[in-house]
Amino acid sequence: MLWNSSLRLQGISKTFKSISCYSTAAQFNTSKVDCYISTINNCYTNLAIEEWLLRETDPQRHVLYLWRNKPCVVIGRNQNPFQECNLEFMRQNNIPLVRRRSGGGAVYHDMGNSIYTIYMPRHAFSRRTNADLVSRALQQLDVPAYVNDRHDIVVDGLKVSGSAYKIINQRAYHHGTMLIDADTEALKGCLSKKRMNKTGIISKGVESVPSPVTNIRDYSFTVDHQQFCESVLAEFIHDYNDGASIEPIIFDEEHIEQLPSKVKETAKELQTWDWMYGQTPEFTNTIKNEFDWGHVNGSIHSKHGMITDAEFSTNSAGAHEVTVVSAISVGLKGCRYSPNAVKEAAAKITSEIPGLISAENEHLVEDMDRWLSNKL
Repeated sequence: MLWNSSLRLQGISKTFKSISCYSTAAQFNTSKVDCYISTINNCYTNLAIEEWLLRETDPQRHVLYLWRNKPCVVIGRNQNPFQECNLEFMRQNNIPLVRRRSGGGAVYHDMGNSIYTIYMPRHAFSRRTNADLVSRALQQLDVPAYVNDRHDIVVDGLKVSGSAYKIINQRAYHHGTMLIDADTEALKGCLSKKRMNKTGIISKGVESVPSPVTNIRDYSFTVDHQQFCESVLAEFIHDYNDGASIEPIIFDEEHIEQLPSKVKETAKELQTWDWMYGQTPEFTNTIKNEFDWGHVNGSIHSKHGMITDAEFSTNSAGAHEVTVVSAISVGLKGCRYSPNAVKEAAAKITSEIPGLISAENEHLVEDMDRWLSNKL
């Protein structure tokens, strides 16, 4: 083993202080690299640690961070979750959404999916170099992996690892997933394009590029998270530390309260509606539906997760139908883009114009609510 799995944030206060001060770190650390391993499986905490390491470790050092999460979907910084994800499936299965700080596409995480982050000086950044490092780690485990033209790691042409990167000032990182034994049915359910095909979303966000995927387990019955991490660490120290072993720092649940305050603050921010949905790029969703009482066409425009404009029309000549459709068009403006938008709009209309929604037309509001809650 390349690390002692019982090592848990040993000397954590000293470590955190020293890596915040590069000159101090140099006095205590004779290796050229650092490695951090998280046994915490909370997606918000792990992403917060990842961001903290980017900003607090020495920008001239190579650093490796290895981690994994319980089931979640992680979208890129500039992506539209309403377009990328089957949010209804995720809600039904208690799978949280996370918006990361880097670009790239949407990915599914679970305990069968290992994640690696490699930090380096900006001038040394190379997606190909890092992908090759991880590919070699798999080859050492007798998995016939290679890097394709998109810098994805594949086996027999099937993707086992997608990646993204972030560059700030003099620092950069390249991170990626590794499908070892992930739940591919849950992956398909969360990232299914069927939901997107039911809508007419035109977005300014970055769309994911779908690729056929497979698990490493289909090629090796023995590879697990521990072995993958050990192999990646071995290739990492071979490339950047002259092959000399290092002792990683382990982040674990037992010492989670000792994490830096900035990590806790970032983890909390990542869970807010303003970050997860409020950062959604501007988009328009054009929809239509046939009810027993008539046909309805609709167009909803959203910016920063809020409905800024909504236009609905119906071919029904009934006064109640026209009233409800028009009222919802007005009421949706200023509501969050969410399955509860019609309920919120109806409550707002009832408050502002008492009597507009009555027993005679309440069933029409319920019809619109059922329809739109499945579309938003």
